[in-house]
Amino acid sequence: MTYPVDVSVDYGDGTRSRGLAVAGILFPIKVLLAIPHLVVLAFVQFGAFVATWIGYWGIAINGSLSPGIARFVHSSLGWNIRMSAWISSLQDEYPAFALEQPEYPATVIITEPTLERSRGLAVAGILWFLKGVLLIPHMIVLYLIGIAAGIAGYIAYWAIAFTGVYPEGIFTFVVGALRWSTRINAWLFSLTDEYPPFALNE
Repeated sequence: MTYPVDVSVDYGDGTRSRGLAVAGILFPIKVLLAIPHLVVLAFVQFGAFVATWIGYWGIAINGSLSPGIARFVHSSLGWNIRMSAWISSLQDEYPAFALEQPEYPATVIITEPTLERSRGLAVAGILWFLKGVLLIPHMIVLYLIGIAAGIAGYIAYWAIAFTGVYPEGIFTFVVGALRWSTRINAWLFSLTDEYPPFALNE
């Protein structure tokens, strides 16, 4: 059974900008270019946390997540993925300053068919740390995967700088790490009640 939250990033022919890869090798330069997004995105993500907490109350009372909150949180995750894809050279196109950018080749796909949610998980979310405790096994594994993905991504910068192509194996692994992280956030934010799999690509 396919998990209802996925991350799709287009590999294309693998060709990427050598200049942006060099900016990635000199990592502070690429981060500097990303600062305008990172500042705005910090406020957006704070808003998503607040909206999620309000959504927990709605679920606890009504048994369903507000469509408006679901759209906003979904959009915030999408913006985060677009920015992560650009910083890591998975994509070269600089993302728009927008909650929605349908044509961007990196996106979060949610196929959850209903907004009905578990009241019990919502109460655990209201008491924020309780829902977070359930994610501890994921966080331990993802911490190690994140380190490996960071190293692999840095190697990819060098490969792009010399060849102009993002190695497909590294690409798949880095996207998998982003997918895993996004699924954890989607579950925490009640975009789905299905506990995330311990998998990069499932």
